[in-house]
Amino acid sequence: MAIREMNDMLQAGLDRAVEMMALAAQTCFKFGNRNTMKVVCITKDEIEQLAEYCFSLGDMAPLAARDGRFAADFIKEPSALLVIGDKRQSLFNYNCGACGYRTCAELNKAEMVESLTSNGPSCIFRNINIHMAADAAAAMAWRLGLHCRVFSTLAFAAKALETIPDIDIAVTVAVSAAKIDPFFDRHKFWTQEVWDQIFKKEFPTYTRGFIGAVEDD
Repeated sequence: MAIREMNDMLQAGLDRAVEMMALAAQTCFKFGNRNTMKVVCITKDEIEQLAEYCFSLGDMAPLAARDGRFAADFIKEPSALLVIGDKRQSLFNYNCGACGYRTCAELNKAEMVESLTSNGPSCIFRNINIHMAADAAAAMAWRLGLHCRVFSTLAFAAKALETIPDIDIAVTVAVSAAKIDPFFDRHKFWTQEVWDQIFKKEFPTYTRGFIGAVEDD
């Protein structure tokens, strides 16, 4: 019997796990039985592109820049990123008003506004659908023993770089087979200069603490 090395088994297991995550995202509950989302998996080179994009945002989005530093380090171990996206307009005709318009028809006629995080205005139920899919994928990752975290910063980077073409809203699920959970200690990716000059200005009620940022007593 051939001997399989640990690294080969880890990568093979990670690949299968991501497929199971996509399956969980596909089959989870969706409002109105509308499953219009798109799902892709990206790995090292593509994640590095997202990291560079996030880091380039600098002062405009310090949290994104921090997560860019994190993602560049994250890919040094076996890892992957599930990207889930969808369009913004309503398919439901619920006329709930949560989007700010009285009817779905009014929302669908509204001019699209592009922003850093998403294109809007958008149907709340399409947003809920992709986030339920992300939760299902993350739950599957947890069951399979992977380190896992849902990211909004890497999601809007994926949208900006058209990792999935023709989407307006996105969410990402990052998974890792590293020896130590890489999502636990991400505050190390704040440099002291960034912390002093940006974070304390943006979030004055918080200070650096055990897991990155905790409220002062």
